[in-house]
Amino acid sequence: MTRSTLLTWLAAVLIAGSVVAGWIAVGRVASATQRGLARTEESLSSASELAVNTADSAGELQRLVVVMGEGLGNTADALVATRQVSTSVRDLLDAASFIDSVDNLTQSLKTAEATIARVEIDLAEASGAVDEAAPVLDKTVASLQQIPKSLDESIAAVQSSAARVGQQVWLWRLAICAGGAALLVMLALIGDVRRVRTSVVVQP
Repeated sequence: MTRSTLLTWLAAVLIAGSVVAGWIAVGRVASATQRGLARTEESLSSASELAVNTADSAGELQRLVVVMGEGLGNTADALVATRQVSTSVRDLLDAASFIDSVDNLTQSLKTAEATIARVEIDLAEASGAVDEAAPVLDKTVASLQQIPKSLDESIAAVQSSAARVGQQVWLWRLAICAGGAALLVMLALIGDVRRVRTSVVVQP
């Protein structure tokens, strides 16, 4: 076997080995990519479930704040009415101020009215805080409700990418095989050209 023939066979073996190695490498890269995409999909699914639960909790909180605001308003109205009734009763009792027990009751009513007035102030501040928090909470809830949709879109994109990876594997392998075959054909042609030249030189 001549040196050129040996080199040709060696090149053919190397090309075939490269094709096989490329075939295996592409498969492993695709498998690793698909595993990574699968883990990403699982993480996104967990995040989507958490986002849904968070949005639901925020919606419940939003409804609770509305109910709380209404309750504070109703309580404040009730306290105002109670204080007005107390004042009316105290005015009536002033007419009987010559009785000591009535004086004591009148003083107790004054103390109760002062306490109710302070509670009214606290309720007004709390109601104001709830009113201020409501718009911010509304925006927060609206934003949280959009997150699951975005995550679902991301999950769909990951699934589509995983499917495309599986499809591309065969294209990459086909390209590797085609390149290897082309190199082998070139080697064969080079070998034929050399044989033709050698036969021409050998002829007398």
